[in-house]
Amino acid sequence: MTQNAEMIYGQIYAAINTKFKEDIPSVDDIEAEAIKIKELFASIYPISDEEFNQIKRKLNAEIYHKIGEAITIRGADSNHKPWYFTHTNDGFYWERYKRYLRDKKHWSRNIIDRLHKTTNEIMDDLGDPNSTEPFQRRGLLLGDVQSGKTSTYTAICNKAADANYKVIIILAGMMENLRIQTQERLDAEFVGNESKFILDKKADSIMKNVPVGVGRIVANKEKADKPIACFTSSVTDFNKNTLKALRLSLDNLKGVALFVVKKNKSVLNNLLSWLTSTFQDKLIEYPLLLIDDEADNASVNTNSEEKDPTAINKAIRSILNCFKQASYLGITATPFANIFIDPDVEFNDAKDLFPRHFITVLPSPDLYIGADKIFGNGNADDWDIDGDKSRTEGEFNSSLIPIMNEEQKDFFVFKHKKDLADSLSDLPPSLYEAINYFILVNAITDYRNDTKEHRSMLINVSMYTDVHIVIADFVETYVADLCRDIEDYAQKPIEKIMQLNSFKKLFETWQKYHLEEISTLSWDTLVKEFLFNSIRRIEVRAVNQKTGAKSLDYTKYKDIGLRVIAVGGNSLSRGLTLEGLCVSYFYRNTMMYDTLLQMGRWFGYRPNYSDLFKIWMGEDAIDWYGYITDAINELKDELIAMKNQGMTPEDFGLKVRRAPGALLVTARTKMRSATAIKQPITVSGRLIETPRLRYSLEALNANEKLCRDFIKELPVPYKYDPDTKAFIWKNVPKEMVQQLVLNFTTHPWNLNFQSKALADYIGTNTRYPFWDIAIPEGSSESCSELILSDGTTINPYHESRIIEKDISAKDMLKVSGHHVRIGAGGCTKIGLEKEEITKLRNQAKAAGQKINDSTYLVEERNPLAIIHLLENSAEGDLSLPMPIFALGLGFPKGQETRVANYMVNITELKNYVDEDDLEYEDDDIVS
Repeated sequence: MTQNAEMIYGQIYAAINTKFKEDIPSVDDIEAEAIKIKELFASIYPISDEEFNQIKRKLNAEIYHKIGEAITIRGADSNHKPWYFTHTNDGFYWERYKRYLRDKKHWSRNIIDRLHKTTNEIMDDLGDPNSTEPFQRRGLLLGDVQSGKTSTYTAICNKAADANYKVIIILAGMMENLRIQTQERLDAEFVGNESKFILDKKADSIMKNVPVGVGRIVANKEKADKPIACFTSSVTDFNKNTLKALRLSLDNLKGVALFVVKKNKSVLNNLLSWLTSTFQDKLIEYPLLLIDDEADNASVNTNSEEKDPTAINKAIRSILNCFKQASYLGITATPFANIFIDPDVEFNDAKDLFPRHFITVLPSPDLYIGADKIFGNGNADDWDIDGDKSRTEGEFNSSLIPIMNEEQKDFFVFKHKKDLADSLSDLPPSLYEAINYFILVNAITDYRNDTKEHRSMLINVSMYTDVHIVIADFVETYVADLCRDIEDYAQKPIEKIMQLNSFKKLFETWQKYHLEEISTLSWDTLVKEFLFNSIRRIEVRAVNQKTGAKSLDYTKYKDIGLRVIAVGGNSLSRGLTLEGLCVSYFYRNTMMYDTLLQMGRWFGYRPNYSDLFKIWMGEDAIDWYGYITDAINELKDELIAMKNQGMTPEDFGLKVRRAPGALLVTARTKMRSATAIKQPITVSGRLIETPRLRYSLEALNANEKLCRDFIKELPVPYKYDPDTKAFIWKNVPKEMVQQLVLNFTTHPWNLNFQSKALADYIGTNTRYPFWDIAIPEGSSESCSELILSDGTTINPYHESRIIEKDISAKDMLKVSGHHVRIGAGGCTKIGLEKEEITKLRNQAKAAGQKINDSTYLVEERNPLAIIHLLENSAEGDLSLPMPIFALGLGFPKGQETRVANYMVNITELKNYVDEDDLEYEDDDIVS
């Protein structure tokens, strides 16, 4: 922003805070105040229309004009009593942090108040450190990726210090660069001093006492001498030898002790050993708050003993048990965390970390750009009647650019090895396009006067560090060559400029993504006034453990803004924040969606550039993201319903373990053993389909014969419903459906549809002896003749679906891509009368519920079996029969939740994936 724009912005911001005190202003409120202030100061601080629009965009981004309430479910604990709302303290740390958020980070009073309210509730759920009674509290915060979870637990740290917690341990993920980022953030927002030299024996007192962040704000001068003792630093993880050399210990602790450590077996065991030796195996009297950031991490099987989840969980439990009073607070973005989905959790000590006392779902502001806004959702209310559209698009769906598998055959195939670093001779065209786009975005943001903001691009295509380095070299060469061309030619006549291939490629990207329309900036002006200054500051860095933890040091560039293209793997995934992320290029094997969500660094806030950010992503990754988005939304909705019903975290844990989506996570954790998975899965109120089929003509033909024979045995008459466009048979004996399901072949990785388990469930369920059968019609011009039991025929039109080969597993067909389903949204309405359908929709709307397949699966109806005749609408040379037969089974709701006992054959699953595809690295692999 220009200086005048900054002044106007400050005046508007102050006016809004003064006027709207306890209320959150709407966009219209912000607009009205902005116009008033602009006109009032027009003669003193004149600004352009574009600057005024920029001010309004920034106001909307920073005020977060709407944010919901946190939702908490609690377990019974007769020993815990509410305490925080009657507790009094001077509030030094919280008041200091609150002022920092308001004055330095420009949070509105309304959002600070909402953070205050949410964290007050969480504090009350932690143990009371002022009581004399021992306690061991366990809780979990569930929030969206990059949505502000760190700010929440930082506020809790400040309030915990005020409330008399004496030891605070932060488990900051499994990588050193993430630990450092967390340490530096807590230095600024909790400690108030840089920790860089705090454990350096050679550093003098001046070097050890450099104020930063909240340290430059004195909330109460009389209480300004309340230091926080750091036992780790931004350069040193916990090391008992370092502490010994400095004679640092918890003996006679004054104030608060802070540890920010990696979730690593050796580090945690060293910390445990130091604690027990210091206090000679006696219970430590200091109250402990242990915050486990990314609590679902370290939950997968791994070859690394240092990252073995069993050993790490044991060390965490042992540390907690060293203290007379301890509160454990897990932080995660996915309910499919190991503490929920491990089917053996009741039978080992891991249950001690289960959040049995409380689970809180943190709200996300409206301006947060999460999975729903990018990948859409499964709300069936807007699905079309014809059934060829099965989910609503996200607001930012146009930001997704598919990376086609075909293009990557000569570059970053999923199964590549570390020797790709030796053979890679170029980068794929789509990556060059993404780099060009990033360069252009930098120029546009400069035009918008955001010259001091960080700007980042992410490239994540491999788990191997040597491959990262080679890619970074290619990118750096390309950017340097382009920079040289721009420097040499940008001021020449535009006709001459456009003869250069480099400018032609940039212009193609400019036109393809309509950047002139978005930016209101002409191509000529961009080239001559902004392009060179935007590109010359761009740096290219490989970011992994081999290149060091300081690969992305945004703090060094806080005054001018870092512009970086970051190339890496897992180091760019969990927890690490990429400031000002404009462009992402992501092509990784993505079947294991518990980790997929965490790899989404592109979720978050995009102030003043939400119209510019783009995500280049593998086409299969887009498919899986749509699936996990719906699965997580469903579980969050379940948790809200559970709160209203007074249910507990144990009830939620059971619900998660019985959700079909949990099977994929469980299967992956067991993949390194031959252990079979026996797991009850909830079927009541669900539509279970076969969107992943085996790519085998023999299997597809067998399914066709099975379905045709089944239809030929159906009793007549049937009826045709013109409203739902389906042929319907009523009251078919369940034994017929049982045999159909038992013999239908899907791909083994279609874990939701377990033929034997579902057939057994159908056969043993006495509540529903009869089923309804439906064959829906699609909008295709092709149809198939089906022979009925009386010799007559029907000729249903095929349903048009995109059917492609899914390269994330061998011999697997995917139907409908990221829709991950067969039928049209709400297809479970088939078999109901029109009046009943209308009634159920209205009831759901009145209750504020999403209208989806479950809406129509009411207890009073028969179960529904849907036979789909699919026609492939995808382009390509895939050899498939027509039609392809697929199934959907709708199970009615009931007062009692009904489950099918699934059995997953791990050995069979392993036959369909490569070992490398299953190895999601806990760290980047160094060759």
